[in-house]
Amino acid sequence: MTKAKITKIKKFFSQFPVQKYTKGEIIFKPGDKFTHVYLNKSGFARAYTVTPKGESTINLFRPLFTFSVIHSISDHRNDYFFQALTPVEVYAAPASEFKKFLESDKELSFSVMEFFFGSLLNYFNNQGNIVNGNALNKVASVLLQLTHDYGTVKNDKLIVNFPATHRVIANIIGLTRETTSVQMSRLQKMNLISTKRSQFVVHSLDKLREVSESSD
Repeated sequence: MTKAKITKIKKFFSQFPVQKYTKGEIIFKPGDKFTHVYLNKSGFARAYTVTPKGESTINLFRPLFTFSVIHSISDHRNDYFFQALTPVEVYAAPASEFKKFLESDKELSFSVMEFFFGSLLNYFNNQGNIVNGNALNKVASVLLQLTHDYGTVKNDKLIVNFPATHRVIANIIGLTRETTSVQMSRLQKMNLISTKRSQFVVHSLDKLREVSESSD
């Protein structure tokens, strides 16, 4: 999606109230209805389910936007918890207003759907590697999804502004923090990524993708 279209979307959402959530706060729970479409102003959230075996995080990294769009055009029941991973601020646009906005600009509507379905396709591809792959496959696949959703090019580097701490990544893919730390270190030694507390840098997207799909 072009910067001009992203700016137009942000301009639309900025006319609506901002809702704030603290780190760890539950934003929605199963059974809650989405009456608005949400766009992150700042911060990050996760979607997850709870089963007798524990929590399972959904590997979608704009869950509030993605799920609220789904619910704006369907009557499906919400079956997920949504939790703030960091302090979160979101614009909340009434679903009816969001529909009017997209209907008024077919080209922009197509771009939103293109991003939406592109994110879902990446999720499905990466989910196969997460379910069937080894620990390194799992970590590389999650980083690929994060890159798709949050990556920006800066000074010829692919910067991902997401708090990809080992604890967060471990929680997303169901590994221990220790195992995740080992795999993150392996990717750094392979010079595929470098990390900071609030972001990471991808040095070779193609090689990271190869690692996520490798059977070794």
